[in-house]
Amino acid sequence: MLVVRLVIIGNGVAGMEAALLVRNREPSWEITLVSEESDHFFSRTALMWVFSGQMSHQDIEPLERDAYERLALRRVRARALGIDPAKREIRLAGGLPSISYDRLLIACGSRPRPGPWPGSDLRGVGHFVTLQDLAWYEAEVHGGAGRGGQPPRADAHLSASALDSPYRFREQAALSRGTLARHPAVIGGGLIGIEAVEVAVAAGLRPHFFIREEWFWPIALEPREAKWISERMSEHGVQVHLDHRVEALEADGDGNLAGVRTDRGLFDADCAVVAIGVVPNTEWLQGSDIELDASGGILVDGSLQTSAADVFAAGDCASVAWFDGTTRPEQLWYTARDQGRIAGRRLLGDRVRYERGLWYNSAKLMD
Repeated sequence: MLVVRLVIIGNGVAGMEAALLVRNREPSWEITLVSEESDHFFSRTALMWVFSGQMSHQDIEPLERDAYERLALRRVRARALGIDPAKREIRLAGGLPSISYDRLLIACGSRPRPGPWPGSDLRGVGHFVTLQDLAWYEAEVHGGAGRGGQPPRADAHLSASALDSPYRFREQAALSRGTLARHPAVIGGGLIGIEAVEVAVAAGLRPHFFIREEWFWPIALEPREAKWISERMSEHGVQVHLDHRVEALEADGDGNLAGVRTDRGLFDADCAVVAIGVVPNTEWLQGSDIELDASGGILVDGSLQTSAADVFAAGDCASVAWFDGTTRPEQLWYTARDQGRIAGRRLLGDRVRYERGLWYNSAKLMD
């Protein structure tokens, strides 16, 4: 009996959908999941419900916590540093031994796009994408974990020292100042931005919301819809600033965030969430002979095969063909789920292609 060594980089929705599909058909395969961010598969789109206390960390985990053991899925909590397709090996950080594979799925997701302005690295500036971002934002606003409780393995010791890791823990301005954030700012007008705004409102705060465009979320909404949403946000206490271009994040004398400067003036802020999009989390693949496009996405064919033999990619990190003939990542939970299912079948040897259906998203915001 042939035992195939399958390795999956990432235990998000794309990686887990593939792992579950393969395990269902091949009970003897050795399946290893490598994840730096978390021990457990969780729904990234539900972080806001944990922050606001409407759900616990375990509530947003689609699988039982014994699922890895029960399904014989080996879990490695580590940071991948590179791939050698010739040797079929994955290098890991922290002095851990390399992992050999027969077939490989890269489902390493995306990372927050960093702020391009002076002061973007100040204490009190962060994002709202990862579990570590959630812990940071809760610490700034609540002084620690919110009503959703502590995340599992919140120490993240494997990545805490990696300054370029999206899963590092950030220094807290609230701890440095000795006071909690009471004047938060959110920069960027997409779904992550409005989620970061909503959890601040749920904490009883009146956040600044800086949006570069003339109306909220123009890639998805037309002006009348966006105007209605902006008015509702204002009714909830959000200070909506449309057509503002951030120029710098200002510091106090101790290196903590003190304000956001735009082309319209200076606004007091003691905490800022930068929500200007995400980019493929693929910097670690530079020099690995895995072909990337200009966005950093992993180039794949219609069956999600990469430029390397027996290596596939799915989810936010994969650049796929769009309806307009361009090739770029699809950074949605639903498309990552669908790509993971196709990748799982490809790993099993099925002849299938990824055909995206109607593009959609859903969100419940405020009222």
